Amino acid sequence: MNPRKSNPAASIKLIVYGMPLFFLLLTFGAMFKDKLYTSPNTLTVSAALRPHQQHCNVPAGIISKLEPLIAEEPLDVWEGLGKEESHIKYLPSMTDLAAKRRFIYIDLGARDYDSSIGSWFEKQYPKQNKTFEIYAVEADASFHAQYRARPGVTLLPYAAWVRNETVVFGSKPIVAGSKVWRMRPFGRIEGEQAAEDGMSAVVRVAAFDFVEWLRRTVTADDFVVVKMDVEGTEIALIKDLVRRDAMCLIDELFMECHFDRYVKCCSGERINRFNFSYSQCYHLFKELRDMGSAVHQWW
Repeated sequence: MNPRKSNPAASIKLIVYGMPLFFLLLTFGAMFKDKLYTSPNTLTVSAALRPHQQHCNVPAGIISKLEPLIAEEPLDVWEGLGKEESHIKYLPSMTDLAAKRRFIYIDLGARDYDSSIGSWFEKQYPKQNKTFEIYAVEADASFHAQYRARPGVTLLPYAAWVRNETVVFGSKPIVAGSKVWRMRPFGRIEGEQAAEDGMSAVVRVAAFDFVEWLRRTVTADDFVVVKMDVEGTEIALIKDLVRRDAMCLIDELFMECHFDRYVKCCSGERINRFNFSYSQCYHLFKELRDMGSAVHQWW
């Protein structure tokens, strides 16, 4: 027989003080779970957007004929790989474009005309004698003047983004030891933090809803080529394209996936800019190809 008697007052106190603590623990658990599983730069397309995925209607066997993706991170020479590699399998070299209504090239992060439009798309991309409408999307005002002398190019002087708003771009120093190696550009993903560090040169620019614009500008009957080099914003843009069922409006995509790479000035060190690894980039490309997107690695 237990000689101890129950204490109703103690039980009530346990309930009164214990329940708030219990719900507080649940709240922290939910916050941690959200941070762990919904960070914008750690989720793959399939994990984040599986309910929204579509499969692009590409000719049978085309995706398997594209050049193999580079699975291992290039640690030495990486600049220029995307547009200089001779083994790139362009879509027009494998399929007839005669059934398409219009032909459109969109350069996201165009910079100057010869950065990729003049040096790569005009000279190297196979066009089957088709005339392409060209859109240069570039938020940096220092490049805008030269496009006035390019009647075949429409300049969109904004940053491509997932909605219409103002975002921060600029440049910040890479410090090697006690010396500044160079100023490197950064995109929206670093903008707000850099605006407060006292070392970076920042500028606020207008951004536009790329998916909304794409839907107004092209149709499934058009042949659309996109080059995407947007300093880390590509992750958000790709997710938005998939989520809003617009990914398949792009027939061929050349995308640079920005990741925390080794700095060429400082052996063994990585730039911690994007919170994204090369392995994650590789799997992003693979998932896009699995959904029927003719995507190429751009460097």
